[in-house]
Amino acid sequence: MGLTKVGEILQQDLIPTATPDSETHSTDMSKKNKLQVFSNDPRLVGLPDVPETIICEFCGKDRYCEGMSLLGMIIWRRISMSCTCDKGIVQYEQQEAERKAKEIAEEKAKAEKELQEKILHIRKESGMGERFLQKTFQSFITETTEQKKIKNIAQSYARMFDKSLPKRGEPLPSRNGFIICGTKGTGKSHIASAIANDLINRGIGVICMTERNLYDSIRKTYSQDDGGNESYVRGRYERVPLLIIDDLGKEKPTEWTLATFYAIIDGRYDRAMPTIITTNYDIKSLIERLTPKGNDNITADAIVDRFNEMCEIIEMKGNSWRGRQE
Repeated sequence: MGLTKVGEILQQDLIPTATPDSETHSTDMSKKNKLQVFSNDPRLVGLPDVPETIICEFCGKDRYCEGMSLLGMIIWRRISMSCTCDKGIVQYEQQEAERKAKEIAEEKAKAEKELQEKILHIRKESGMGERFLQKTFQSFITETTEQKKIKNIAQSYARMFDKSLPKRGEPLPSRNGFIICGTKGTGKSHIASAIANDLINRGIGVICMTERNLYDSIRKTYSQDDGGNESYVRGRYERVPLLIIDDLGKEKPTEWTLATFYAIIDGRYDRAMPTIITTNYDIKSLIERLTPKGNDNITADAIVDRFNEMCEIIEMKGNSWRGRQE
């Protein structure tokens, strides 16, 4: 684009002129906005910065530039208007197609870059260690029909995860998470991590950590002076699109861990946010395991009661995989 000072000429009607040999795609000049002007307007002769006429390489006719009068100036579109001859039209259409293709490619590259930056951030914030960041559906070994079924369920859940999220104005989803229980080494953490990695690679927020790491991350806020606080960390756990807590029941329960865990689960329950739990305990045993010694089981029972409403139960059986695929 270029600028030309036009002074008093802008006080006149700037109706573009056309000559028999200067037809372009905008031949009907009389219908143009009066703010438009073309470089072949005789009133612009002698003014500086008026674009030169270009000859059509196909038919030899003149091609002119279009301008827009604005605030005492003319803003020129430096690309000459295309000729209306057959080859000129073909050239124009090709150039437009190339321009649009370039714009689409640039937008796609920008979106991909933003997605990759988002993925890196989500991975950093996910709480997942390097071992579990490597777990995928492809590396999940299926030796039995039951294992294949569980893998298919998990893949389908990840693929249609959007349906598991609450949406304004729609009924709240129910049982939009999983409790994956079973003996040690049967692939509970692997299948949960595979779901997490699938979602993360699509830019969906996931926090996936062990029960111990969850409590440790909250405890760290007690000694922070940089603005970190417990309510902020808990808020992340309550609002993240998917929260995965691995190995629930491994930690010795205390009144603090029970109250903390209840607050997080209750927050997600209220928001109908999907949650996945892996544990070596069945539902009945989990109530006992979460109850601190000497305490009643009311709070633990309330947690498990919410699990029953929030989650489908997946039981994983078989021999330990550890030592075979680690």
